[in-house]
Amino acid sequence: MKLNIEWLLQTVPMIPIKGITDNTVHALMEKYNITGSVKVKPVYRIFKDAYEKWLLDENKIILEASSGNTAIALAYLWNLFALQVQIILPRSTSPCKKKLIQFYGAEIIEIDGPTDMGIKLRDHMHAENPWKYFLPDQFGNYANFRAHYHLTGPYILKKLGKIDFFIAGLWTSWTLLGAGEYLKEHLPDIKIIWINPLDRIEGLRNFKTTDIVIPFFEEHKWLIDEIIDVTFDPCVISGIQDYLKEGYFVGISSGAILSGAKKYLHGKSGLKWVIVAPDGGDYYLDTLVKYLDAEDFVACK
Repeated sequence: MKLNIEWLLQTVPMIPIKGITDNTVHALMEKYNITGSVKVKPVYRIFKDAYEKWLLDENKIILEASSGNTAIALAYLWNLFALQVQIILPRSTSPCKKKLIQFYGAEIIEIDGPTDMGIKLRDHMHAENPWKYFLPDQFGNYANFRAHYHLTGPYILKKLGKIDFFIAGLWTSWTLLGAGEYLKEHLPDIKIIWINPLDRIEGLRNFKTTDIVIPFFEEHKWLIDEIIDVTFDPCVISGIQDYLKEGYFVGISSGAILSGAKKYLHGKSGLKWVIVAPDGGDYYLDTLVKYLDAEDFVACK
């Protein structure tokens, strides 16, 4: 008997948020997926699609720009197949993530700028040596979007049946739109809610601040019913604290998404919601440590 890889990638805990009582809210806990985040789903789908189309072989270097979780998934999965991986990474990315990427065998190319700048460097490197590199193109690869249509959406529907709201962030993992399209096809009255950061929240993106044109975003943004704005302070820490009360340590974007959902919940009752917690908090300790109360620490004697 063998494990089905797609079933394995689908199967993560769907936990009820007990601290919310007027509505039923379930969180999709992607920190328990392979490599610790939701990004493993699109990476797998891109990998599968590339091999089926004969776009990738052992002679090519996988080259991608990433802020962390996609890079970890790329390094982990493709190291299993002895493929070379180079990651263009913002220097500001969590050191915890950098160490894990290198541990899995990928080479890091650091840049002094955002991921958008990394994309431009990636494309320049590929244009100079097109036969040397394979670009997963996590931002524009349709396989990213379809991963959530085929994996995340069906899993949510199978586990919970009818739901009223689906809430997620939006950036390099197209969970909101891919799963949202599947859910809308089967639940026409469902509302798809985008959690929109007004300042820097790692893993989320405000599309008004990017110059990247992504065709399938333009084609599918009609799926989004409403947008809820969040900020790092106080939304991220507040959301992480709420998850800690449930016994889970989650990442920065997960905290922001829960806070945004609670904001949108105000005045509503008797509804069933699903929110996405994209990853765990382990990779962000260097960022979060300054928010810990120093009085909680006792020096060793």
